[in-house]
Amino acid sequence: MNVLEFSRRQVQIARVLGIPVKADYRWFVVFALMMWLTATNIREYVSDQFVALLLGAATTLAFFISIFGHELAHALAARLENIQTQEIVLHPFGGLARMEREPDNPRAEFRIAIAGPAASFLFGILFLAAMLVVYAAGSKIAAALFFLLFFGNVLLAVFNLFPGYPLDGGRVLRAFLWHRGYELNEATKLTGRCGQIIAIALIIFGSFITLMRGDLFTGVWTVLVGVFLLDSASGIVGYTLKTDKLTVGEVMSSPFALKPDISVSQLIDTILPLHRQTAFLVAQSNQLHGVLTLDDLQKLPRESWHKTKVQQVMRPVNDDFFVDSATRLQDARELMRENGVGALAVLDHNGLLVGFLQRGKIRKKV
Repeated sequence: MNVLEFSRRQVQIARVLGIPVKADYRWFVVFALMMWLTATNIREYVSDQFVALLLGAATTLAFFISIFGHELAHALAARLENIQTQEIVLHPFGGLARMEREPDNPRAEFRIAIAGPAASFLFGILFLAAMLVVYAAGSKIAAALFFLLFFGNVLLAVFNLFPGYPLDGGRVLRAFLWHRGYELNEATKLTGRCGQIIAIALIIFGSFITLMRGDLFTGVWTVLVGVFLLDSASGIVGYTLKTDKLTVGEVMSSPFALKPDISVSQLIDTILPLHRQTAFLVAQSNQLHGVLTLDDLQKLPRESWHKTKVQQVMRPVNDDFFVDSATRLQDARELMRENGVGALAVLDHNGLLVGFLQRGKIRKKV
C-alpha cells in the first residue's frame, strides 16, 4: 500500500502541540467493539444497559487516550532530539508516531523508543492507584473499570517491549545493535526479521487458542495482531532491502544554491519563505563554495543581516559536505548524520553541482 492509499483511510480527529492526530477508519469499528465488550463485562454491576454502554464508552475512550499518550511520549522525546513528528495515527491495534527522519545516534533512538512503554507503565500505575482508592470507597464498578485500564496499559507496555521492529522493543534492540557498530539499515533489517518471527508466533498462538481452547475472540484477535505486525515488519524489511540498492543519484533533488554575494537579509526576506530548508548550498556557476545552515544564522545579530554576505557566515567546503551521484544512499545518510549540517551537495565527475540531499526530505522511490 502506498502512502496516498494509506492516507485515504485516515481522518484527522485532533491537533495536539502542533501534531496532527489521525484515526484509521477501522479504528472506529474497534472502538465500538471494545465499548460493547466492556459494557457486557460490567452488566453484573449495572442493570441499565444504556448506563453500561456509557461506562463502556468512557472506559474505551480513556484507554485510547492512554494509547495516544504513549505515542505522544514518543513525539515529545523526539522533539527533545530535534526531530519533528509528522503525525500520530491511531489504528485498530494501537498507534503510530510518524517521525520526519531517523534519530542521529543510538542514544537518541533509545530515548525515543523507551518513552512510549515508560508512559504506558506510568498510566498503568495511575489507574492502579485510582482503582485502590475507589475500591476502598466501596465502588466496585469503578474499581473494575480502573482495573481494566490498569491491565490494558501494562499489557500494552509489555507487548511493545518485545524485541521486534516496529515494536518499541525492536527499536531498543536496533539502538543496541547500532551502538555495537551495525549500520542503521542493517540493524533495522535484523530487528525487522525479529518482528516477523514474533508476528508468526502470535499467529500460531492465536490459532491454537481458537482451535484447541475454543476461545474465538481472544484467538482471532491475537491472529489479527500477528497479521498486522507481520505486514508491518515485512514492509520494513522489504524497504531496507530496496534502500540498500539505492544510490544518491536516484533520490537527489534538483540543486538550489545561494550566490555567495547575496545578503543575509535577502535570504531571510525573499528566499527562505519560498524554500523551507534548514541548510542551503552556496555556489557560483555550479561550483560549490560552502553550506549555510539556519543554526549559523541564529548566531548573527539581526542588525547585521543587511550588511553581512552569505559567504561570510557559510561553512567552507570540506569532504563531508558533498558526494557523487553513485554513492550509496545509506552511506550518504550516515554522512548527513555526522557532518553537522544534515545535508549534502551532489557533484558530478567534473566537480559541478548536480543535486542536493537533506535529511528528512529525500524523495522516496521505494
